[in-house]
Amino acid sequence: MSSPETVNRKIFSIILATYNCGRKVENTLDSIFSQNRDLFELIVFDGASTDDTLDFIKKYEGDLTLVSERDAGVYDAFNKAIDLAGGEYLYFIGAGDCLRPKILEQVKEFLPHHNPSLVYGYCYFVRQEIYNGREFTAADFVRDNLCQQGIFYHRAVFDIIGKYDLRYKVFADWFFNLKCFIDDKINKQYIPLLIADYEEGGLSSNLKRDPVFLKEFPLFVRKQFGTFKYIVCKAFLTNPYIFNYIYYGHSRLLWEYLNSKLSLRKPLISIAKPYVQDYRRLKKAVRNKT
Repeated sequence: MSSPETVNRKIFSIILATYNCGRKVENTLDSIFSQNRDLFELIVFDGASTDDTLDFIKKYEGDLTLVSERDAGVYDAFNKAIDLAGGEYLYFIGAGDCLRPKILEQVKEFLPHHNPSLVYGYCYFVRQEIYNGREFTAADFVRDNLCQQGIFYHRAVFDIIGKYDLRYKVFADWFFNLKCFIDDKINKQYIPLLIADYEEGGLSSNLKRDPVFLKEFPLFVRKQFGTFKYIVCKAFLTNPYIFNYIYYGHSRLLWEYLNSKLSLRKPLISIAKPYVQDYRRLKKAVRNKT
Protein backbone atom coordinates (compact mmCIF):
# COMPACT_ATOMS: atom_id res chain seq x y z
CA MET A 1 0.00 0.00 0.00
CA SER A 2 1.42 3.43 -0.96
CA SER A 3 2.16 5.95 1.76
CA PRO A 4 0.89 9.55 1.47
CA GLU A 5 4.51 10.61 0.90
CA THR A 6 4.82 8.26 -2.09
CA VAL A 7 1.46 9.30 -3.53
CA ASN A 8 2.35 13.03 -3.36
CA ARG A 9 5.92 12.61 -4.60
CA LYS A 10 6.82 14.37 -7.83
CA ILE A 11 8.34 12.23 -10.55
CA PHE A 12 11.33 14.55 -11.01
CA SER A 13 13.50 16.60 -8.68
CA ILE A 14 15.36 19.08 -10.88
CA ILE A 15 18.53 20.34 -9.19
CA LEU A 16 20.05 23.57 -10.49
CA ALA A 17 23.45 24.78 -9.26
CA THR A 18 24.29 28.45 -9.78
CA TYR A 19 27.02 30.95 -8.98
CA ASN A 20 27.39 34.44 -10.47
CA CYS A 21 25.81 33.36 -13.75
CA GLY A 22 23.62 36.44 -14.19
CA ARG A 23 21.03 36.61 -16.90
CA LYS A 24 21.84 33.24 -18.47
CA VAL A 25 20.05 31.49 -15.60
CA GLU A 26 16.83 33.10 -16.84
CA ASN A 27 16.74 30.94 -19.99
CA THR A 28 17.36 27.84 -17.89
CA LEU A 29 14.51 28.68 -15.52
CA ASP A 30 12.18 29.47 -18.41
CA SER A 31 12.94 26.09 -19.99
CA ILE A 32 12.21 24.32 -16.70
CA PHE A 33 8.96 26.12 -15.90
CA SER A 34 7.66 25.60 -19.43
CA GLN A 35 7.45 21.89 -18.53
CA ASN A 36 4.37 20.32 -16.93
CA ARG A 37 4.63 21.64 -13.38
CA ASP A 38 2.81 18.66 -11.94
CA LEU A 39 5.81 16.49 -12.84
CA PHE A 40 8.66 18.22 -11.00
CA GLU A 41 10.00 20.19 -8.10
CA LEU A 42 12.93 22.56 -8.56
CA ILE A 43 15.74 22.91 -6.03
CA VAL A 44 18.25 25.71 -6.64
CA PHE A 45 21.55 25.69 -4.77
CA ASP A 46 23.34 28.98 -5.25
CA GLY A 47 26.92 29.44 -4.09
CA ALA A 48 26.23 32.87 -2.50
CA SER A 49 26.25 34.80 -5.78
CA THR A 50 27.28 38.46 -5.60
CA ASP A 51 25.86 39.55 -8.97
CA ASP A 52 22.21 39.68 -10.09
CA THR A 53 21.77 35.87 -10.30
CA LEU A 54 19.47 35.75 -7.26
CA ASP A 55 17.26 38.50 -8.71
CA PHE A 56 16.44 36.27 -11.70
CA ILE A 57 15.88 33.23 -9.50
CA LYS A 58 13.57 35.08 -7.13
CA LYS A 59 11.23 35.87 -10.01
CA TYR A 60 10.03 32.29 -9.48
CA GLU A 61 10.00 32.56 -5.69
CA GLY A 62 7.28 30.29 -4.34
CA ASP A 63 7.69 27.81 -7.20
CA LEU A 64 11.09 26.53 -6.14
CA THR A 65 13.30 25.77 -3.16
CA LEU A 66 16.24 28.16 -2.96
CA VAL A 67 19.35 27.79 -0.82
CA SER A 68 22.08 30.42 -1.21
CA GLU A 69 25.25 29.78 0.76
CA ARG A 70 28.94 29.25 0.19
CA ASP A 71 29.85 25.78 -1.00
CA ALA A 72 32.88 23.78 -2.10
CA GLY A 73 31.90 23.70 -5.77
CA VAL A 74 29.15 22.36 -7.98
CA TYR A 75 29.30 18.78 -6.66
CA ASP A 76 29.04 20.00 -3.08
CA ALA A 77 25.90 21.89 -4.12
CA PHE A 78 24.54 18.76 -5.83
CA ASN A 79 25.21 16.64 -2.74
CA LYS A 80 23.38 19.07 -0.48
CA ALA A 81 20.45 19.21 -2.88
CA ILE A 82 20.19 15.40 -2.95
CA ASP A 83 19.32 15.52 0.75
CA LEU A 84 16.42 17.88 0.02
CA ALA A 85 15.11 16.15 -3.09
CA GLY A 86 11.74 14.45 -2.78
CA GLY A 87 11.25 13.30 -6.37
CA GLU A 88 11.53 9.74 -7.61
CA TYR A 89 14.15 10.67 -10.20
CA LEU A 90 16.85 13.32 -9.79
CA TYR A 91 18.04 15.47 -12.68
CA PHE A 92 21.01 17.89 -12.54
CA ILE A 93 21.34 20.99 -14.69
CA GLY A 94 23.53 24.10 -14.79
CA ALA A 95 22.86 27.75 -15.52
CA GLY A 96 22.81 28.30 -19.27
CA ASP A 97 21.56 24.77 -20.01
CA CYS A 98 18.00 24.42 -21.28
CA LEU A 99 15.55 21.53 -21.23
CA ARG A 100 13.90 20.75 -24.54
CA PRO A 101 10.17 21.63 -24.73
CA LYS A 102 7.85 19.05 -23.11
CA ILE A 103 10.74 16.65 -22.60
CA LEU A 104 9.71 15.60 -19.08
CA GLU A 105 6.37 14.41 -20.46
CA GLN A 106 8.26 12.22 -22.93
CA VAL A 107 10.86 10.91 -20.48
CA LYS A 108 8.28 9.83 -17.88
CA GLU A 109 6.91 7.23 -20.31
CA PHE A 110 10.25 5.40 -20.26
CA LEU A 111 10.98 5.44 -16.53
CA PRO A 112 11.11 2.16 -14.56
CA HIS A 113 9.43 2.59 -11.18
CA HIS A 114 10.29 -0.63 -9.37
CA ASN A 115 14.09 -0.82 -9.41
CA PRO A 116 17.05 1.57 -9.08
CA SER A 117 17.71 2.92 -12.56
CA LEU A 118 19.89 5.35 -14.46
CA VAL A 119 17.98 6.53 -17.52
CA TYR A 120 19.79 8.66 -20.10
CA GLY A 121 19.27 10.25 -23.49
CA TYR A 122 21.39 12.62 -25.56
CA CYS A 123 22.02 16.39 -25.65
CA TYR A 124 22.97 19.19 -28.02
CA PHE A 125 26.28 20.98 -27.46
CA VAL A 126 25.46 24.53 -28.52
CA ARG A 127 29.01 25.87 -28.75
CA GLN A 128 30.21 23.20 -31.19
CA GLU A 129 26.80 22.55 -32.80
CA ILE A 130 27.00 18.79 -32.26
CA TYR A 131 24.79 16.15 -30.67
CA ASN A 132 26.36 14.39 -27.71
CA GLY A 133 25.11 11.01 -26.57
CA ARG A 134 24.61 7.36 -27.47
CA GLU A 135 24.05 4.02 -25.80
CA PHE A 136 26.94 3.23 -23.43
CA THR A 137 28.65 0.19 -21.97
CA ALA A 138 30.79 0.33 -18.83
CA ALA A 139 33.97 0.05 -20.92
CA ASP A 140 33.05 3.21 -22.87
CA PHE A 141 33.81 5.28 -19.78
CA VAL A 142 37.51 4.58 -20.33
CA ARG A 143 37.56 7.55 -22.73
CA ASP A 144 34.11 9.13 -22.57
CA ASN A 145 31.38 10.16 -20.15
CA LEU A 146 27.64 10.49 -20.32
CA CYS A 147 26.38 14.02 -20.88
CA GLN A 148 25.26 15.06 -17.39
CA GLN A 149 22.32 17.08 -18.74
CA GLY A 150 20.90 13.92 -20.30
CA ILE A 151 20.71 11.70 -17.18
CA PHE A 152 17.87 10.88 -14.79
CA TYR A 153 18.90 9.02 -11.61
CA HIS A 154 16.43 7.05 -9.53
CA ARG A 155 16.82 8.30 -5.97
CA ALA A 156 17.86 4.81 -4.80
CA VAL A 157 21.00 5.07 -6.96
CA PHE A 158 22.48 7.43 -4.37
CA ASP A 159 21.75 4.96 -1.60
CA ILE A 160 23.75 2.33 -3.51
CA ILE A 161 26.66 4.41 -4.87
CA GLY A 162 26.73 7.24 -2.37
CA LYS A 163 27.07 10.89 -3.35
CA TYR A 164 29.59 12.69 -5.56
CA ASP A 165 33.20 12.45 -4.39
CA LEU A 166 34.28 16.02 -3.65
CA ARG A 167 37.95 15.20 -4.22
CA TYR A 168 37.17 15.40 -7.94
CA LYS A 169 36.54 19.07 -8.66
CA VAL A 170 35.45 18.80 -12.30
CA PHE A 171 34.78 15.15 -13.16
CA ALA A 172 33.12 13.65 -10.08
CA ASP A 173 30.15 12.75 -12.30
CA TRP A 174 32.43 10.73 -14.63
CA PHE A 175 33.63 8.59 -11.73
CA PHE A 176 30.09 8.34 -10.34
CA ASN A 177 28.57 7.25 -13.66
CA LEU A 178 31.17 4.54 -14.20
CA LYS A 179 30.45 3.18 -10.73
CA CYS A 180 26.76 3.05 -11.65
CA PHE A 181 27.49 1.12 -14.83
CA ILE A 182 29.60 -1.54 -13.13
CA ASP A 183 27.04 -2.10 -10.35
CA ASP A 184 24.61 -4.88 -11.23
CA LYS A 185 22.05 -3.57 -8.75
CA ILE A 186 21.44 -0.53 -10.97
CA ASN A 187 19.46 -0.81 -14.20
CA LYS A 188 20.89 1.26 -17.08
CA GLN A 189 18.51 2.34 -19.83
CA TYR A 190 19.17 4.48 -22.91
CA ILE A 191 16.24 6.41 -24.36
CA PRO A 192 16.46 7.94 -27.87
CA LEU A 193 15.35 11.41 -26.78
CA LEU A 194 17.04 14.81 -27.06
CA ILE A 195 16.93 15.98 -23.45
CA ALA A 196 18.64 19.37 -23.30
CA ASP A 197 20.91 21.96 -24.87
CA TYR A 198 24.11 22.72 -22.99
CA GLU A 199 26.82 25.32 -23.47
CA GLU A 200 29.85 24.30 -21.42
CA GLY A 201 32.60 22.02 -22.72
CA GLY A 202 36.36 21.92 -23.30
CA LEU A 203 37.58 18.60 -21.94
CA SER A 204 41.28 19.26 -22.44
CA SER A 205 41.35 22.51 -20.48
CA ASN A 206 39.12 21.14 -17.72
CA LEU A 207 41.31 18.09 -17.19
CA LYS A 208 44.07 20.34 -15.88
CA ARG A 209 41.72 21.58 -13.19
CA ASP A 210 41.15 18.10 -11.76
CA PRO A 211 44.59 16.56 -11.00
CA VAL A 212 43.18 14.07 -8.49
CA PHE A 213 40.87 12.65 -11.16
CA LEU A 214 43.76 12.43 -13.63
CA LYS A 215 45.75 10.42 -11.11
CA GLU A 216 43.08 8.10 -9.71
CA PHE A 217 40.68 7.42 -12.58
CA PRO A 218 43.13 5.42 -14.77
CA LEU A 219 44.04 3.28 -11.74
CA PHE A 220 40.36 2.55 -11.13
CA VAL A 221 39.98 1.65 -14.82
CA ARG A 222 42.92 -0.78 -14.59
CA LYS A 223 41.36 -2.46 -11.56
CA GLN A 224 38.04 -2.89 -13.35
CA PHE A 225 39.08 -3.60 -16.96
CA GLY A 226 42.76 -4.55 -17.04
CA THR A 227 46.00 -3.15 -18.42
CA PHE A 228 44.90 -2.59 -22.03
CA LYS A 229 42.01 -0.32 -21.02
CA TYR A 230 44.31 1.41 -18.53
CA ILE A 231 46.71 2.30 -21.37
CA VAL A 232 43.82 3.59 -23.48
CA CYS A 233 42.50 5.69 -20.60
CA LYS A 234 45.91 7.06 -19.69
CA ALA A 235 46.69 7.99 -23.28
CA PHE A 236 43.31 9.67 -23.72
CA LEU A 237 43.59 11.74 -20.55
CA THR A 238 47.14 12.80 -21.46
CA ASN A 239 45.91 14.55 -24.60
CA PRO A 240 42.37 13.80 -25.85
CA TYR A 241 42.90 15.69 -29.11
CA ILE A 242 46.00 13.81 -30.24
CA PHE A 243 44.63 10.52 -28.90
CA ASN A 244 41.43 10.76 -30.95
CA TYR A 245 43.36 11.42 -34.14
CA ILE A 246 45.55 8.38 -33.61
CA TYR A 247 42.86 6.10 -32.15
CA TYR A 248 40.63 6.69 -35.14
CA GLY A 249 43.42 6.33 -37.67
CA HIS A 250 44.06 9.98 -38.50
CA SER A 251 47.70 10.38 -37.48
CA ARG A 252 48.65 11.54 -40.99
CA LEU A 253 46.00 14.27 -40.85
CA LEU A 254 47.36 15.36 -37.48
CA TRP A 255 50.87 15.65 -38.89
CA GLU A 256 49.61 17.68 -41.84
CA TYR A 257 47.77 19.94 -39.41
CA LEU A 258 50.94 20.55 -37.38
CA ASN A 259 52.91 21.29 -40.56
CA SER A 260 50.29 23.85 -41.59
CA LYS A 261 50.61 25.63 -38.23
CA LEU A 262 54.34 26.36 -38.17
CA SER A 263 54.08 28.61 -35.12
CA LEU A 264 52.45 25.77 -33.18
CA ARG A 265 54.47 22.91 -34.59
CA LYS A 266 57.45 22.92 -32.25
CA PRO A 267 55.59 23.42 -28.94
CA LEU A 268 52.94 20.87 -29.86
CA ILE A 269 55.47 18.31 -31.03
CA SER A 270 57.49 18.80 -27.85
CA ILE A 271 54.36 18.05 -25.82
CA ALA A 272 53.41 15.02 -27.91
CA LYS A 273 56.87 13.54 -28.45
CA PRO A 274 57.11 11.53 -25.19
CA TYR A 275 53.89 9.76 -26.05
CA VAL A 276 54.45 8.98 -29.74
CA GLN A 277 55.86 5.50 -29.17
CA ASP A 278 53.11 4.65 -26.70
CA TYR A 279 50.48 5.88 -29.14
CA ARG A 280 51.94 3.78 -31.95
CA ARG A 281 51.82 0.71 -29.72
CA LEU A 282 48.29 1.63 -28.68
CA LYS A 283 47.15 2.00 -32.27
CA LYS A 284 48.64 -1.38 -33.14
CA ALA A 285 47.06 -2.97 -30.07
CA VAL A 286 43.65 -1.52 -30.91
CA ARG A 287 43.92 -2.76 -34.49
CA ASN A 288 44.86 -6.24 -33.31
CA LYS A 289 42.11 -6.19 -30.69
CA THR A 290 39.44 -5.34 -33.23
